[in-house]
Amino acid sequence: MYFSDDEFTGNSTSYIMEIASYPEKFSDDITVEISADSEDHCIIVLSNQMGRILRMMGVNVNQGKNQIHVDNVNALDAGIYQLSVKNKNSNVLYSSILTKF
Repeated sequence: MYFSDDEFTGNSTSYIMEIASYPEKFSDDITVEISADSEDHCIIVLSNQMGRILRMMGVNVNQGKNQIHVDNVNALDAGIYQLSVKNKNSNVLYSSILTKF
């Protein structure tokens, strides 16, 4: 769960996000699920073990449950990848290790 501070007022918990990704072992599809208390913008990043960014996508998150599909992962080589979700200030909100088989 991610709690945000409002950068203008200093109030904490201006919104809350719950983030998950699945499946942990993938072949052709990765889904990122984001539940948010308010609208926001996030950046989803998929990188290899060397830290090279292979996929990056900006998404507008609506209030409630959002499902985002990471495209073109079937072309990736088998191996271990890191999936991160960042906020508009590039702070990491979520990180997960995924395996392509």
